[in-house]
Amino acid sequence: MRIVHAAVTGCLVLATGACGTGGVTHPAVRAPGTAGDASRPRTVLGRMDGLPDGFFSHARAPWRPPFRPRTRACRLLFDAAAGRPPREGLSGTTAATYQGVHAGELAGVGVAVYDGGEAAGHLAVLRDALSHCATADGGTPYDRLAAARTPLPGIGGAGAAGRALSGRVGGYPYRMHMVVARSGHTLIALVHAGLTPPDPARTAELTRLLVREVGTLDA
Repeated sequence: MRIVHAAVTGCLVLATGACGTGGVTHPAVRAPGTAGDASRPRTVLGRMDGLPDGFFSHARAPWRPPFRPRTRACRLLFDAAAGRPPREGLSGTTAATYQGVHAGELAGVGVAVYDGGEAAGHLAVLRDALSHCATADGGTPYDRLAAARTPLPGIGGAGAAGRALSGRVGGYPYRMHMVVARSGHTLIALVHAGLTPPDPARTAELTRLLVREVGTLDA
């Protein structure tokens, strides 16, 4: 039983990009004509304190989606959490993964800073994508996640919204919470996933922490 459990866990860790000891990658982007410090987002994820119990504070490489969703709505959400947010008005972005203690558990975070009011507009687009991402699949029955009824209460933040998905990744049972939120000019995309169903309370705690931390980027 232990051998089977280890094999399943290892497969999912590899499939979802939670392995490796490399640090955060920093694909900072500057939009033409902007004057902000595009390096600031990377410092936020690199110094995350107060993560919920059961998460390791060491930031790992950005989340790698386990498959490329066929639907555009799901691709937008997966890309944002992986550090590839909408680019219009973008002045800086970074992403990281925090590993949890449960089987295959991870929290993938993408942070993007925008000029002007673009963050609010992009949040509206991602909220709409959440409502339309009813099924994320890679074209096979082995990689398919469908919207679940799990509520995500108390997420917090300006216009924050979330959706729970459940199904299979690589043929193994998998659960995922997807959340989008905003703090001022900063957009946040979060994936909390694992073989063990993620705890909605911990997802909400993660989101509130991120909203609070990235608020310093507007200071």
